[in-house]
Amino acid sequence: MDLTKPLLFLGTGGAMTTGAYLTKDYWMPSKEETSKSIRDSLEGKKLISTTLTGTALTKQWEEEFESDSDAIKSLLNKSDLNKQTGGEALSKWCDDQMSLDAKGNEGVLAKVEKYCLVRSVSSQLSRKGKNLLGKDNSSGWTTTYNKRKSANANRDVVGLTGGTTWTSVNEGDDISKVKTWCSENSEKDFLVSEQGNSSLYTNVLEWCTASEG
Repeated sequence: MDLTKPLLFLGTGGAMTTGAYLTKDYWMPSKEETSKSIRDSLEGKKLISTTLTGTALTKQWEEEFESDSDAIKSLLNKSDLNKQTGGEALSKWCDDQMSLDAKGNEGVLAKVEKYCLVRSVSSQLSRKGKNLLGKDNSSGWTTTYNKRKSANANRDVVGLTGGTTWTSVNEGDDISKVKTWCSENSEKDFLVSEQGNSSLYTNVLEWCTASEG
């Protein structure tokens, strides 16, 4: 007698599906599940550790730590971290989690996704307590625009023309263009330079949030 014939289950309406195989002594799953590491589960996403190099990478880790330092200190169980040591510790923690099995470590995976990946500019703004202006917040856009005008800000950085010259401008047209620029750029990657800053982040902060000074 063949002891390895597939066991057939009857589903609703009499449909049959193969769920397992019956052998002489035990059940065997029809397909073995293969384990997947946390690193494998993040395929297609941008890890901080593999996106930048050198000084820029160091600065990125420092900014990531500073963006949520209290929570990260708690995660790492280290209360005496500063910007530099915190960035180093977070980098090491992220690296140490990559080989863990994603299944059974869902909580760790969630923290890795939160602190070990390159985030968007809007995410960084949120971490800093800043909110992007809503598209229908007319007064907010006008106030922010006039702040930039009073400061003779460089119009070119948000797709306007004229550099720091604000004479003979059309406010309505300008604000419409700024809204488009903000929408297109606020979801781009937040990446810092070797100097530890981000001109894109600064421009979004100054032009796309509520009345930044």
